[in-house]
Amino acid sequence: MSTPAATTRTVQLPSASVLVGCVYAVCVLAELVIFTGQIIVSDKDPHRSQGPIDSIVSVSTFGTAALVIGVGLGVWAVRTAERARIGSMVLVALSVLTIIFFWSGAPGILGACAAWCAGLTRGARPLGGAARVAGIVGAFIALLNVVLTIGGLVSSALS
Repeated sequence: MSTPAATTRTVQLPSASVLVGCVYAVCVLAELVIFTGQIIVSDKDPHRSQGPIDSIVSVSTFGTAALVIGVGLGVWAVRTAERARIGSMVLVALSVLTIIFFWSGAPGILGACAAWCAGLTRGARPLGGAARVAGIVGAFIALLNVVLTIGGLVSSALS
């Protein structure tokens, strides 16, 4: 067996805790603040179907579940390079599968955790091959989820 060549980074993401924390803050916590503001400011019924209370419950449940699963799997996976390879691919698969729940931040959080497992964050050893591809796809999904969330928050504030 040959030893794989060391991979180099052209772009370095922030540390894992900062990356995952920022995605969670924008995609989950910011939405919870907006929905709480709608309850306080609006005179519409907050208990209506798909209203702010339903949104708070669903976003906090799915987003926090994704955070617990992603960080838990990431902490377990980054201990060895082989586990990190598997972890990055499992996390990016979960990220893609949860795209239908993009409003909850789940794909972005799981994608950020995939990038962490692939070693794309500051202070981590970058992996090569399929794990690197999984990390790049995960980072893209995380960025896309943040952009869509900010766009949705801005457009709802303007309307």
